[in-house]
Amino acid sequence: MNKPVPQGLRDWAALPGPARVLDAVRRRAQRGGRLDRGSLSVTLSSDERRQVGRLLGTAWEVSRRPVTLYALASGLAGHGYTVRPFVETLDGEPLVDRRETRDAEHLAAQQESTRVLEILDAAGVPPEVTERWLADRSIPKPGSGRAAGLAERVAAVWARLPWEGPSLRLAQLAATVTHDAHALDYDTELGRAVARLIAVKTGIARPARPGREWRAVWSAAGVRCDTVSSRVLTLNLPLDITAGTRPGAPVWLTLRDLLQPWHFEPLPTRIYVCENPTVVEAAADELGERCAPLICTDGVPALAALDLIAGAADAGIEVWVRADIDTAGFVIVDTVRTAAPEAEPWRFDIGTYIGYFGAGEGDSLAEVHRSTGRDLHEESVLRELMADLAEGAADPPPQVGKWSTNNPM
Repeated sequence: MNKPVPQGLRDWAALPGPARVLDAVRRRAQRGGRLDRGSLSVTLSSDERRQVGRLLGTAWEVSRRPVTLYALASGLAGHGYTVRPFVETLDGEPLVDRRETRDAEHLAAQQESTRVLEILDAAGVPPEVTERWLADRSIPKPGSGRAAGLAERVAAVWARLPWEGPSLRLAQLAATVTHDAHALDYDTELGRAVARLIAVKTGIARPARPGREWRAVWSAAGVRCDTVSSRVLTLNLPLDITAGTRPGAPVWLTLRDLLQPWHFEPLPTRIYVCENPTVVEAAADELGERCAPLICTDGVPALAALDLIAGAADAGIEVWVRADIDTAGFVIVDTVRTAAPEAEPWRFDIGTYIGYFGAGEGDSLAEVHRSTGRDLHEESVLRELMADLAEGAADPPPQVGKWSTNNPM
């Protein structure tokens, strides 16, 4: 064990000039260079050279010679050190040859890639398909062991695909293979990995989010996604499939309802999207038929909500979205914008937040929220939301917000 570095030597090492010299030593060691001879590539100012000269001596300081490892070792010898032990003791960790590390990492990545190819080849996946799957940014990079572990779990599912027997649902497949009915949901690594392997194998678009593409990929493998538990709450949404519903009454739609052909009738100018059913209830009670078309995600949007919102965006309808201004709310709004990238904020902005709390700093809503640490729930601005929904039924509806310039949140 190396002896502790004396405080005086530590103080010297912390000076700008010596710090530059020692950084050059570290870089040389990381490249695999020797630390017992040669010169260091380091440029020093007059003051920095004077600082280094406190250890290397006046003769070196005035000589204009470069910093040599011999001169540095000679200076350290008086304190009982050579160059490598001194730097390692100072840093509290060994100097590592990065070339050796990179070579080892490269070898580990190659070996794991080969292992992944073997695992999926045994499951019937062609090597070229596996290679394209491995290149997907969502798949762990080979080298850590995670890619092979994931491949083994994917192979267990793949052994059941494509399904050609009686109707098989995704949750049923997950429960059969993993004993967890939710193991293949979109929010799981395994679910996304299998779906993306199906996409590569079949040539179907890679599913970037839950929704139509997700269902299409699993359908290509003979598996059906659950369409009943996924639902969305609506109010005064002019859909042909809800034409018989009493105006002003909240309506729950399931994903199953939205799998049949549907369209807006008539086409509204704008649709509002909120997070909490309380907003829908209040709008139904206070505005009834006079409320603008409203969609409620009831928390993080389910597939039904995303399909409905995507359909509105595809039809050219303005989508105005909000949620509680809290950590979950930012996730909800982000998720909605995957279905409607051009969605505008509905009182989900800095002005609304600061207007309520009277405080906050930052260039984006997320920064302002972090600066105060206080959440603003939709129920706290219910009066303003009701006013917007009443006015939003007019044509054209009013402008009520804009994303922050630097950051949409």
